[in-house]
Amino acid sequence: MKWVLRIVAILVALPLMGAVVLLAMGQRSGAGRSHASIEIQAPPEHIWPWLEDSARLKQWVSWLVEVRDGPHAAPGAGAQRVFVMRDDNNGGALMEIPFTISDYAPPAHVTFHAEVAGSFKGDEVYRLTALGNGRTRLDQVGQYQYQMWIARLMEPLITPQAEKKMRADLTRLKQAVEQSETAPR
Repeated sequence: MKWVLRIVAILVALPLMGAVVLLAMGQRSGAGRSHASIEIQAPPEHIWPWLEDSARLKQWVSWLVEVRDGPHAAPGAGAQRVFVMRDDNNGGALMEIPFTISDYAPPAHVTFHAEVAGSFKGDEVYRLTALGNGRTRLDQVGQYQYQMWIARLMEPLITPQAEKKMRADLTRLKQAVEQSETAPR
């Protein structure tokens, strides 16, 4: 009988320890922050349209199936858009993410504020830095807070996956921009 109690205690203790570790990791500095950077063989003004144009966005942002302009669609601070994403981590369910541009300085940087009620909110910054010789470094930084308890618990696993997706998307952007730069005009 003693061994049954020990097995039950272990089966209860292991998930509990995992939850405590995840909770502690979720309190670290930088929780919810992701960053990716890439160098692209094109000047910032050739990359900028790929950050604004709906058709171009769908070419490099994975999961993106539709971009809808909001009531304030003109480029600039206050402009609104809704990204419709097919969330591969949620069985392919569609998710609408409303964005509002909070800082806009083409072709140097743009900041989006995203908020899905009851799920998450945060900011995404794209910063383009000319490196000379027609090269540009693009930095993408996201800082998000999760509102669902399970997402807050799982943040130490969610944020690295978001950063992995971010890097893959930037690689697709680099390929698309550089191919368009070498295409005959």
